[in-house]
Amino acid sequence: MMHPRKYQDDVLHTCKGYDFPGPAWGAFEVDVWPVEAVVPFGGTLQLNCSTTCLDPSTRGSLETSLTKGQSKNGTGWVAMELVDVTEWESSPLCYFNCGGTKKTTAARISLYRVPEQVILELPPVLEEGKTYPVTCWVSNVAPMRNLTVTLHLGGKVLHANIQGDPRVGATNITATFNMTAQHGYHGQDIACHTELDLRPHGPLLKNTSAPINLSVYTFPAAPQLRAPHRVEADTEANVSCWASGIFPAVVAQVSLRLGNQSLEVSIATSGDMVTAQATVRFLEPGKQELHCTVSMGPVTRATEGRVDVYRFPAPILELSDPEPLVGTNVTLTCHSPATNPPGVWLQLHEAEQILASGSQPQLQLMVHKGDHGRQFMCDANLTVGSGTVVKRTSAQLTVRSPPELPEASCPSTLTWVEGTQRALHCVATGVPAPAVACSKDGMEQQVGTELQVTRDHAGTYICHASNALGTQNHNIMVHVEYPPQMDDAGCPPQRTWLEGQQQQLVCVADANPKANVVCSLDGQPYDITQKQGTMRGQAGIYQCRATNTHGSTARNVTVRVEYGPEMDDTSCPQNWTWVEGLEEALTCKAQGNPTPSITCSWNGQHQALEVPQLVTREQNRTYMCIAANHHGNVTRAVSVRVEYKPHMDELSCPSHQTWLEGTELALACKADGEPPAWVQCTQDGTMRTLTGYHNASRNDSGLYSCMATNSHGSAQRAVTVQVDYSPVVLALDVQPSPTVLQGSDFSIHCSAEGSPVPTYSWVLPVAPNLNYSADNSTVMILGAGAHNSGSYVCTVANSYGSHIRNITIQVARGWQYDLTVVAIVVVVVLALVGTGGFIYYLKTTACKKAPSEDVGVTAVSCLWGTWNKPRRELCRAGT
Repeated sequence: MMHPRKYQDDVLHTCKGYDFPGPAWGAFEVDVWPVEAVVPFGGTLQLNCSTTCLDPSTRGSLETSLTKGQSKNGTGWVAMELVDVTEWESSPLCYFNCGGTKKTTAARISLYRVPEQVILELPPVLEEGKTYPVTCWVSNVAPMRNLTVTLHLGGKVLHANIQGDPRVGATNITATFNMTAQHGYHGQDIACHTELDLRPHGPLLKNTSAPINLSVYTFPAAPQLRAPHRVEADTEANVSCWASGIFPAVVAQVSLRLGNQSLEVSIATSGDMVTAQATVRFLEPGKQELHCTVSMGPVTRATEGRVDVYRFPAPILELSDPEPLVGTNVTLTCHSPATNPPGVWLQLHEAEQILASGSQPQLQLMVHKGDHGRQFMCDANLTVGSGTVVKRTSAQLTVRSPPELPEASCPSTLTWVEGTQRALHCVATGVPAPAVACSKDGMEQQVGTELQVTRDHAGTYICHASNALGTQNHNIMVHVEYPPQMDDAGCPPQRTWLEGQQQQLVCVADANPKANVVCSLDGQPYDITQKQGTMRGQAGIYQCRATNTHGSTARNVTVRVEYGPEMDDTSCPQNWTWVEGLEEALTCKAQGNPTPSITCSWNGQHQALEVPQLVTREQNRTYMCIAANHHGNVTRAVSVRVEYKPHMDELSCPSHQTWLEGTELALACKADGEPPAWVQCTQDGTMRTLTGYHNASRNDSGLYSCMATNSHGSAQRAVTVQVDYSPVVLALDVQPSPTVLQGSDFSIHCSAEGSPVPTYSWVLPVAPNLNYSADNSTVMILGAGAHNSGSYVCTVANSYGSHIRNITIQVARGWQYDLTVVAIVVVVVLALVGTGGFIYYLKTTACKKAPSEDVGVTAVSCLWGTWNKPRRELCRAGT
């Protein structure tokens, strides 16, 4: 809300210089601030009234029954102070007159009073499970409708009470809650909290009572008392009292009283239990009361018990002779002292057997030695309260008798064990107790004193027992037993037997009582009670154990079984296979005991055994091996077979072999090897192999790779096979044509085959123009004439035969043929375009052609295929 002063200044600024048009100021508003106010009782408040009226002369005021204090005003506003406000609720009116119109608006004022006191009312000590009223007193507070009362326990809200009372004015408030005491409340703080919530127009006012620390006690049942029902006067007894299931046990108070007398107690707590103990001395006979009281905070519980206190002297037991002589009479009498109360009942008994009863029972008997030490009892029985009290007196009978050495206490035979602690026991009977003395071999021996037993303690002991009534003698034979022992004399550790002989394993132990001796070999028992035939399997280490009742001892006995030499394939194989080039050693061993000596020899020469040597083929031999020891000897033949990888040489596999076609042949190729090698020959460039005999053909010719193989390796050799056959003329070929014109050149080639290569010879017309090739297979005629006509016979021959073939040549003359030849030459020349190309053709192509054409006798004679020297030179010159 705008401050009245500021509002006035704004209005004046706006209206300055404005000529108001008369008294009609139009609508206006009246405001009050604050509209709602919350004020403490007797407090002060300032109300501001303002208007929107534009008349600068308008005035306003405040209508109220409250006491006014200072005021201020200005144009369009009034500020009024209200003091000592005591009306709990009021509504002052702000008003303004504007142009003859009055308007009002009201403010609402509420008073409050903070509680003068907040008091919590609750007993601080509570019993668990009980419900208690908890009261919160709140004094002189207003307004009640804004008040909330809460009960807080241990920082948490336990209960809440919202008043909501519409009454006006201050008043005292009481808020009551019911609270059931719980175990967990113990030691917690409880307090009342108030909140006077005046928001949003006023504050939130809080107050708290002084807290109370709670003590919660658990005491579910009365205490228990433990005390004896009956107690003898002038004696002490323990009394205890306890309470269980209580909490907290440490604060429990326990007291014990005997009648009106308080007892000094010791108190102990454990968990939820408290126990008090006291020692009570009961002085006077009669019934006495015990009281136990346990207090836990506000709760006290008690219990009581009754004790019967009596006075009752023990009875008297008398013997007419406390130490009667054996065979005499004695009287036993049981009676009570004169001070005993009436009603006492007496019983004379021995152990559980009642011998006599009554007011004064008696027993008379003749004593024997067996009566010595008998215990008699006199019981006095008195009824006290609901029970019976028994007092007992006892007496022992002493019967005097001369000494005796009975077998039970002084045995005639004693058995001791060597190394143990033993005493010579010999106890005599007799009263008074006799003195006992013993001797051995004239030497006095201690009786009843323990000593460590040795074998020297064995023998006869003479014992004497004496007292005032006589003397008794007795002999004791002491036997000393000891565990087994075995030595070299009774059980030698080394034995040597000969195979096949009868032997017995003798092993005797020194022991008392006699030891049982058992021997075993490799875990199997062996009979040592009789002789047996010796076998090698009996050799070994025997474990012999001697056992009697006092222990056992063990001894190892080594039996050595000797026998003559033996050799077999395992120790000395008869057949050895060695490989040439490796290191081998001849090994030959023999069985025998003692170990035999072995020698091996060949032709009187000794062979070192087990010495590696490089194997050669010369070692392929048989050795004689002899094994010997002092029980005999044995001989064995040992054969050594030396194996080696294959080997082929010119002798066994010639590198060049010649066959004749049509004959039955085999490839002569063998290998030296052990074991024998397998030889296989394969023709190079083919998969064809030759094995065994077959009919030779010229296809067999060629280079063969022969491989010899055995288990130790292989050897390879190249073999050339040439198959020879007789020659044959295959053809007579006339070049360039079988038709020969006069003046032309021609040749006749004799084609033949044969192995070895055949030689050629001719029978033909004699003429000067004949030329032959180097191998004479071709005859060449230059410038054929009539004299060259006739029969041409070609004969071929080699070492296996000859063959003849002939052809007839007729030389004819004609110009047409010459003209044709010239034309062909011209065409060729033109095609080559120029002399250079023509010469190049002659050098590179025509001269390389096979003889197939006859084109003349000039430079083109290279085309004829003639290979005589003059023409070749002509061809190279290109002329």
